[in-house]
Amino acid sequence: MGKHTLEIEYDYSFVLIGISSHEKDYRICWALNNKLDLNLIKTESLEIKEKKLDEPSHYSLFIDTREEEFSEYLLIANRSEKGILIPEQKQMDYFLIIKEEEIKEEKIKTIFKKIKEITLVQTAVRIDASTLKSKQNLIL
Repeated sequence: MGKHTLEIEYDYSFVLIGISSHEKDYRICWALNNKLDLNLIKTESLEIKEKKLDEPSHYSLFIDTREEEFSEYLLIANRSEKGILIPEQKQMDYFLIIKEEEIKEEKIKTIFKKIKEITLVQTAVRIDASTLKSKQNLIL
């Protein structure tokens, strides 16, 4: 009998913004909710099982789903007690993922500018998810 291989092609067509801040996740979430008029709500943590570790790592996850706009906003912590979600971006503490059908560049620039205005945020950078080695960790 022949061997079959299943190849899965993931969609990385979302906006990824890395946020650096020493604040707790709930404080960053609160600041983003206020500044961007979001309703990010804490959900079950993102669980990543790494081959090297016996136990999976858990990363804080906040989600705001906007069905009327066909969009979804996710805030994910880059650090857990056991490791880093995206090791090649270890200087980032959080990632804001924006999934929207046809998001306009103007909207992205406005969101990015507002995030940089938040006093709790040290820096924010836009990241091309397709260039990351561990980009599969961002697929939910």
